[in-house]
Amino acid sequence: MTERYVVMGAGEVGSHLARTLSLEGHNVVVIESDADRRDRLQDEIDATIVLGNGAHIAVLESAGVSESDLFMAVSSNDEANLVAASLAKRLGARRTAVRVGVTDDITVHRRLYEAVFGVDLLLSTQLQATTRILNHVLGHNTLEIEYLAQGKVQLRKIHLEAGSLLTRKPLHEMKMPKGSLVVAFFRGSELIIPSGDDMAQAGDDALVLSKSEVIASVERSVSSKPCSFGTVVIAGGGATSFTVAQALAAQADQVKIIEKDRRRAKQLASRFPDLEVLNGDATDISLLRAERVASARAFIALMGNDERNLMATLLAQELGVPRVIALVERTETSHLWRKLGLMRIVSPRRIAAERIKNYIDRGYNSNIVSLQRGKAQVIERQLAAASPAAGVTLADIKPPRGLIVGAVARGDRVFVPRGSDRLEVGDTVILFVQEEHLPTVRLLFPGHESTQRAPV
Repeated sequence: MTERYVVMGAGEVGSHLARTLSLEGHNVVVIESDADRRDRLQDEIDATIVLGNGAHIAVLESAGVSESDLFMAVSSNDEANLVAASLAKRLGARRTAVRVGVTDDITVHRRLYEAVFGVDLLLSTQLQATTRILNHVLGHNTLEIEYLAQGKVQLRKIHLEAGSLLTRKPLHEMKMPKGSLVVAFFRGSELIIPSGDDMAQAGDDALVLSKSEVIASVERSVSSKPCSFGTVVIAGGGATSFTVAQALAAQADQVKIIEKDRRRAKQLASRFPDLEVLNGDATDISLLRAERVASARAFIALMGNDERNLMATLLAQELGVPRVIALVERTETSHLWRKLGLMRIVSPRRIAAERIKNYIDRGYNSNIVSLQRGKAQVIERQLAAASPAAGVTLADIKPPRGLIVGAVARGDRVFVPRGSDRLEVGDTVILFVQEEHLPTVRLLFPGHESTQRAPV
């Protein structure tokens, strides 16, 4: 079926989406403020190009957003993307998808951004890139992540290989980290709510709910590749480096950051007193030798410049580092990088385009649980005084097997409740519920239906 799409921003993300959707036979309109880029795109794809600023109503109207099935704001300006999405929704766009670069605001305030700006899919390129990098470095298989309770709780979909403990032991024998819970297995098109006697099968995807502070331990416990992580060297000290270093600090034996700018290096050293922060040039092989980079398990180039990242990863590879990863902004040259060396390439822009295309192909389902077309949902509710669940224990409620109270956030405290735990007014509860038990949720936890959406 032919659908109508409007894409704001003809950079790498926008042009890739426009080209792909146009080749599939859809009606595509692209909004671009740069005349030269517009001219180039007109020669490359079968789409209508509107010259102008997508954050202006007249431009949106000329692009026909009122008749669009999906408006995609994917320019390099976060604020313009959010404003344009809000205006497009008011003008009649059925759905909106917004790409932003930041991570912290999205993990903590995502629901507020979605509500205020009318966004159906809000994704952070920085967060996506960080997840992909950590998978490469640590050998994990995280497919998607949702941040709940203002980032205090995470829901992760993790692919299970044959060596995972979840495929070798029933759940009641698994010593999962405190504050974590396996809520479901996906086996092909089947959704399984496991009991303590159930085991996963190789090839399943596990849905794991966990406090954010123990998610690293959860990943290790279900990984098929448990190992000592050794030393990881990060070249560059920008925003993505910050989030990667933050995640690796609790998992690698040692993390070194090499940052050329002295002021930034001092800031990182202050923020990460337990890490080794070096002020120097990661493309200087004498520095890499002096700092014994050759003994590192992984080298990650995140310097904000494709050519410098390439040079640094090739030098690290020449020194014998077994795993090298480079962040690439211009993905049209990424295949050349792979030919030059056996390296992992992470492109935030290409990942963002793939994520939006996946959202379209799923039938506009952004919830990671909705791979089974709504058979289950994850709902976040705040307990009101009128809720029958307020003031009673889980044992008193006796929720059915298809309704799991997965986590409770009470102030700064987050915990996975047991039968003897009492729920209180003001608690934020994270519920995993199968479709047939939604009426029970509405009875026990009355309130606004707020199904979680993934930002990654």
